Amino acid sequence: MSHTDYARRSRARTAINRLGGHGDVVDVTLIPAWEDPTGRPTVEIAIAGSAVPPVVARELGRAELAIREVTPRGGMVRVVAVAE
Repeated sequence: MSHTDYARRSRARTAINRLGGHGDVVDVTLIPAWEDPTGRPTVEIAIAGSAVPPVVARELGRAELAIREVTPRGGMVRVVAVAE
């Protein structure tokens, strides 16, 4: 594993740890780079409500993750963010 890969995975794990404590966040999952089509660590977040709360967007930005997809799903929002 290269230094860059390790840094990306580390940033994704940091985001997961920070987001897990937020009240609107229902679930957070790390998708390893080898399983994701982007080839990069990806974080999938389930959020209660109809929008991405600013605190979630800030935490993703702090961890240098890019939001790639936001999808509404039955009273929840699914966010996919990739470690750049």
